[in-house]
This record gives sequence, structure tokens and C-alpha cells, in this order.
Amino acid sequence: MTHTKEAARWRLFEWIVTLLLTTCAALLGACALIAWLYLSAVSRDTNSSVVAKSEMEIGSALLALKEQQVLSNLKLDAIREELRALNEKAVSASSVTPPRAEGSR
Repeated sequence: MTHTKEAARWRLFEWIVTLLLTTCAALLGACALIAWLYLSAVSRDTNSSVVAKSEMEIGSALLALKEQQVLSNLKLDAIREELRALNEKAVSASSVTPPRAEGSR
């Protein structure tokens, strides 16, 4: 009978150890899953912030280019107006006949 009691105690001990090992393995798996989910979320946030930062840099670069284009267009408009005024002067000057020299008749 003592043998049966010892065997029963040993089996109970085996069941308890098995239960504890299974619980530890489940907890380790849960920790690994939580860490993986956290790291993937952090890397996704980091990537999205990098993309957002790149988009902001691209937007500011495009804005600077547009400003340069507006300034260039203003300068070109001023040059165009000056050329138009010079062309009008040239047209009016070409319609004026130079005075004839008296000796050439």
C-alpha cells in the first residue's frame, strides 16, 4: 500500500510538473507574440513617420520650386514688356523717313 501511495504521489508530481511546464511554454509563446506585435507596430509607425517626413520635405521642395518659377515668370514678363516697348519704338522709328540731304536731288 505504501508503494501505491508513493506511485500516486509520483504521478501527481508528474502531472503538476507537466502542468507547470505547459503553462511556462504558453506564457513564453504569449510573450513572444506580444513582442512581435509590438515591434511590428513600432516599425510600421517608424516607417509611416519616415514617409510623412519625406512627403513633407518633397512638399516644401515643390513649394520652393514653385516660388522660383513665379519669380522667373515675373522676370520674364518684365523682359517681355521691355522687348514689346522696344519693338514699338523700332516700328515708329522705321515709319519716320530721314531728312533728305539737299545735294542729293
